[in-house]
Amino acid sequence: MKKNDLEYYDLNADKWWQKGEALNLSNYLNQARFDFFANYVPNWRGVQVLDIGCGGGLACEFLAKQDASVTGIDLSLKSIQVAQEHAQRNQLKIDYYWGIAEELPFDNNKFDVVLCFDVLEHVGDWKKVIFESFRVLKPEGLFLFDTINKTFKSRLVMIWLLEYVLKQIPLGLHDWHKFIKSNELFDMLRDNGFRDIIFKGFDLTGGTNLKNLSNIVFKRFKNDSKTLFEIAINEDTSVWYIGKAVKPK
Repeated sequence: MKKNDLEYYDLNADKWWQKGEALNLSNYLNQARFDFFANYVPNWRGVQVLDIGCGGGLACEFLAKQDASVTGIDLSLKSIQVAQEHAQRNQLKIDYYWGIAEELPFDNNKFDVVLCFDVLEHVGDWKKVIFESFRVLKPEGLFLFDTINKTFKSRLVMIWLLEYVLKQIPLGLHDWHKFIKSNELFDMLRDNGFRDIIFKGFDLTGGTNLKNLSNIVFKRFKNDSKTLFEIAINEDTSVWYIGKAVKPK
């Protein structure tokens, strides 16, 4: 079975906006993401935002409705086409680009905020994405991100539990070897010039202990609920973590 199968996004691009589909789970995750990031961006009006790995435009449309000036870029051409069509139907002005995160087609110091949600663990060179994000941010700009830690727990939860048992994520979508240790990401952010770096746990399992995991599995087999987890922002970064970093003046 192919790991980190990015063809999935082209083959399933029409499902980004379909409730109950795996790709649409991003909408659920975005609620928690933007609640957390409201601590750093309380008002999106007029903010120039780049969404790296924008997919079908779920986060882009949320921000456009908050009157942000939004740009999205993604490797999946079909996802970009879906995003463009959906924005047009909803009369939202969003600039979409087909391209790779390691070579952003934007000028230096262009954006107030760069988003990178559930992306770094999929790209070919995540360190180059950090460099590019810093480059296109304005001084005092924010890099807002989440990604998956490289731990035993992350293999257990993100691959065994969510892919094989609960089937909430398609088989092969992730490759544990591409997950990123939190200390490595912290060091890379700092080495690229970012400051005021904060990491928090993006916790889907209420603490990732055996009892909670067992309860989630039991719930899956008791009923067919599509949303089996409640998201908490906490100090447990052992599986999935969320954070922000600032480009200094």
